[in-house]
Amino acid sequence: MNRTERVQEVLRLEGLADAAKKRAAEHRAALDADARAELEREGTAPSWRLPDIGTVALAVSKEAPVVADIEALTKWCLARYPGEVETVHQIRASFQTALLGRVVCDGDVVVDPGTGEVVPGMAVRLGGMPQSLSIRPSRDARAVYAAAGAQMLDGLLLLAGEVPGHLDPADVPGGDR
Repeated sequence: MNRTERVQEVLRLEGLADAAKKRAAEHRAALDADARAELEREGTAPSWRLPDIGTVALAVSKEAPVVADIEALTKWCLARYPGEVETVHQIRASFQTALLGRVVCDGDVVVDPGTGEVVPGMAVRLGGMPQSLSIRPSRDARAVYAAAGAQMLDGLLLLAGEVPGHLDPADVPGGDR
C-alpha cells in the first residue's frame, strides 16, 4: 500500500468511525430519553437487563452536600477551623473532603451536625436527578458484537474501496460548490 492509498484508507476509516459514532449517539440519546421517561413515570431509576446482551441503567444522583461558594466556605472554615485553611485562604482538599462527608443536608441548607450551624458556601445537590446512562454488555455480547463489527467493517471497506481517490466537492451532498 503506498502513501496515497494509506491516506485514503485513513480517511475512509475515519469517515466510517464518525458515521458510526453519530449513529450510536442517536441510539444512545433515544435510550436515554426512554430511561428518563420511565424514571419520570415510575419514580425509580430504570435498569434494563437484556438477555445475552447486558444491562442498561440510568444513574440517579443522591442528595449530597456540595461546595457552591468556595469564598463563603473558606471564610467560615477560617473562623471555625483556622488550622484547616491554607495561607492562601484555600480549604485543604482533605478537610473539604472530610467536611463534605460530615455535614448533612437539612432541607435546602447544609448543616454542621457538631454545631447545628448552617454552613455558608455549601448547597444541597438534589437527589433523584437523572445522570448518565450506562450500557454494560456481558463479556459474551461484547465478543459477539466486536466480531460482527469487524465483519461489517470488512464489508464496508470493500464498498468504500469503490470511492474514487479524487472527489469533486460539488458531487458531495452539502459540499462546497
